[in-house]
Amino acid sequence: MKRIKEDKIVEILLAKGCKEIKSKSKKYRKFERPGTTDFYFIGHNGALRAGKNISDSVSLTRFIKA
Repeated sequence: MKRIKEDKIVEILLAKGCKEIKSKSKKYRKFERPGTTDFYFIGHNGALRAGKNISDSVSLTRFIKA
């Protein structure tokens, strides 16, 4: 079975110690950064964002290697 980009990003975040928490959004999965008040948000197509909330987050997708 082919792994999608979202699954790869989730594995990396979990390996770094992030914990998935409940998100109010249906578009993004929410992960808590260890030791900070910031969060990671992952879209269904592998879009990665970081910030305190979705509307104020910045895209990190350009830093992800294909």
